[in-house]
Amino acid sequence: MDNWLLYALIVAAIAIGWWLGRRDRSKAPETLGPNYYQGVNYLLNDQPDRAVAAFIEDLAVSPDTLETHLAMGSLLRRRGEVEKAVSVHENILRHAVLERSTMLSVQLELARDYMQAGLLDRAEATVESLVDEPGQIRTEALSILLEVYEREKEWDKAIAAAGEIRSVEPNLPHRVSHYYCELAEVGLGGGDADLALRCLRQARDHDATNARVLLLEGRAELERGNHDKARHALTAILEVDPRRVPESLDLLRAAFADGPAQELEAYLEQCLERVPATSLVLALAEQKRETLGDVGVAKFIADYLKRNPTIRGLTQLIDLHIDNTSGAARENLSILRSFTEALVVDKPTYRCGECGFAGKSLHWHCPSCRQWGTTEPIFGLEGE
Repeated sequence: MDNWLLYALIVAAIAIGWWLGRRDRSKAPETLGPNYYQGVNYLLNDQPDRAVAAFIEDLAVSPDTLETHLAMGSLLRRRGEVEKAVSVHENILRHAVLERSTMLSVQLELARDYMQAGLLDRAEATVESLVDEPGQIRTEALSILLEVYEREKEWDKAIAAAGEIRSVEPNLPHRVSHYYCELAEVGLGGGDADLALRCLRQARDHDATNARVLLLEGRAELERGNHDKARHALTAILEVDPRRVPESLDLLRAAFADGPAQELEAYLEQCLERVPATSLVLALAEQKRETLGDVGVAKFIADYLKRNPTIRGLTQLIDLHIDNTSGAARENLSILRSFTEALVVDKPTYRCGECGFAGKSLHWHCPSCRQWGTTEPIFGLEGE
């Protein structure tokens, strides 16, 4: 599809060149340079990349041709040909005599090129002077600067830049909430649970529905030895975002370690009614093992698998039966287990709800679409 768009742009460039030549024939009999005709030759010989380079070089930048250059640069960036996009936009800035607002818009496009190329310092330098401009230019410059700070993990700067954005962006408070969560992670990594909790209060103020805040709060309170507060934070996840409950299981075990086992069991049963997740079933089965024994636990898991079959649950069920069999039956179960394990060994366990990016690790910031909080556990036969 992009190739056809590129062809269309080249044809437009030919038409514009022809029209300009016709219009200015009395002034300049030879308005079209040799690169222009060479570009046509490349196009006719199905070499669009070389044709683009030739047209960029020969098609003069003017108010009449600006839209063609901008469209070509944008398309090249979307196709991943960032170096060519940079060439287009730098060529405009170098040769065009345009209105100031137009030139500023081209600078924004150039900054986006640098962003896609991973040249964050150049992107930052390009837009830093634009944040003092009024109106939409300032807003777009701040948005680019915000993305630069995200990629550089400069969370304090990202928070400050977000506070300067005046336009209504519905998702901005959610992003800022995650910035504070990132700062909380830094605090916890450095052993400063108090700093982490201060950051998490700010995170909650920006987005009270961010379950990551509760996960980190539970972890911070555990590090401070406050098991009651940790339990309060972690059990609140069920109401805020039930699909995040499986992420809290290890922390829940630690938080309930000094309390009656029945409390954790009752909470897990409540969770399972809302979230049919294999990890919850296995955690609940472990809690019931002392009272039900291996046979009872195996029946409990089997009953769940009849309603919600998953390969992971089947593997655990096979493990329970292996422990209670011997001889040929044990050998056959071991073979079956190796098959079930192979089915999921390379399968992703998380997927982004926005772009479909999948992997085995939870990314609060999707590496593909760069949205926050959109990656969740995969549910179904090969997942939870």
